[in-house]
Amino acid sequence: MIWFIVALILFVLEMFSGTFYLLVISTSLLSAGLAEWLLQTSNNINAVIATVFSIVGIIIVRLWQQNHPRENKAKASDNPDYGQTVVLTKPLANGLWQVHYRGTTWQARFIQPTTAKTGDNAQIISHNGNILNLTSQISTTCQE
Repeated sequence: MIWFIVALILFVLEMFSGTFYLLVISTSLLSAGLAEWLLQTSNNINAVIATVFSIVGIIIVRLWQQNHPRENKAKASDNPDYGQTVVLTKPLANGLWQVHYRGTTWQARFIQPTTAKTGDNAQIISHNGNILNLTSQISTTCQE
């Protein structure tokens, strides 16, 4: 009976996390509970069943996640910042740039290699967390 209770608790917790890992473990515990109920297996056998099913399920979830990466496939209409222009203020480590946008500084990254330099303009096309993803623009701030 404890297998079903823990499976139910993990299932409810999965509703808050959305990672599928707790769902896999919950299903594994449910299968261990079913084995105990239908086949009268011992707790040791049930633990092995739950462990094996959890490992197999987690491997399946990881493989699925690798084949279906989460991408920011937002359209420009989804976020008012997309399509806006930023000014490059200085290059940072790991290919990041410090940019000036909306009266403050942001970190940004070009999605394709670029020869941009300080003072150039770039366009926001998406974001990854708080890092803006940019594309190069032809114009610069110092055109005359």
